[in-house]
Amino acid sequence: MIRSMTGFGRGDRTANGWQCCVELRSVNSRYLEVRFKLPTGLGHLEENLKAIIKNKCDRGKIECSVALSPENPESGALAWNELLMRQYGGLLKKAEELLGTKVEVTLGNLVTIKDLLQADSLRGDEEAVAELITETLDEATNQLVAMREREGQAMKEIMEQHLNNVRTQLKEIKPLSDKLPEHFAERLRENVAKLTPNGEGNQERLLQEIALMADRYDVAEEINRFGAHLVHLDQMMGQGGALGRKFDFLLQEINREANTLAAKCNDAEISGKVVEIKSELEKMREQIQNIE
Repeated sequence: MIRSMTGFGRGDRTANGWQCCVELRSVNSRYLEVRFKLPTGLGHLEENLKAIIKNKCDRGKIECSVALSPENPESGALAWNELLMRQYGGLLKKAEELLGTKVEVTLGNLVTIKDLLQADSLRGDEEAVAELITETLDEATNQLVAMREREGQAMKEIMEQHLNNVRTQLKEIKPLSDKLPEHFAERLRENVAKLTPNGEGNQERLLQEIALMADRYDVAEEINRFGAHLVHLDQMMGQGGALGRKFDFLLQEINREANTLAAKCNDAEISGKVVEIKSELEKMREQIQNIE
């Protein structure tokens, strides 16, 4: 199923005396980018949580916000992470020895250090809290994916309309291109007749020119490739997974075939239809920019 890269997901769970809320917001991005806002003291969970999102999303810039609070507000007192505090204290002492002067540290400096301050009630309960956050994130991710799939389905329907319009224009180009050699031969004969009213023109050379131009105006191969690309594009829209980049590449190939048709045919009516095709392709490309 085609999926959009924009969406929102939310998960809410309560377990073991803790309430957890996870919100995910996703927008377009060339790659998968995941950023977390985690409660103080839980930064070490980031990589494991990121793996959950990566398992279900291939592209998009995703912002993840995790809110954690105790069911009993009185149990939410803060405490220093004693292990980290000792480590930073050792570094500070070493810095003073190297600099030969005392280094002043304020409370404001300390509270900005990641994971140095944590909820006192987390101590001894980290495993249960990590499990709660993981389950809540999984719920939020499922909602995010569901919303991206709904948007993707709507985008697919729009793309199918544009694709049908392209097919219509290509179908109308085929008979026009088939008549081009005949039209050219007729114009060439008329021009030769004007220049040689007595019929003294080189008929053999005239036939050679007609044959050369007939070959030049033959776009059957381009039309066949164009049609094959459209079939491939239609098949891809029925598939699932990360298709955005594949769509983009295939549209580039289709656009090249459209340019070749216009250049080889050198016909105003066909050029007009190619312009319509390129307009539809551009509309599809705009949709594709938001496909995962």
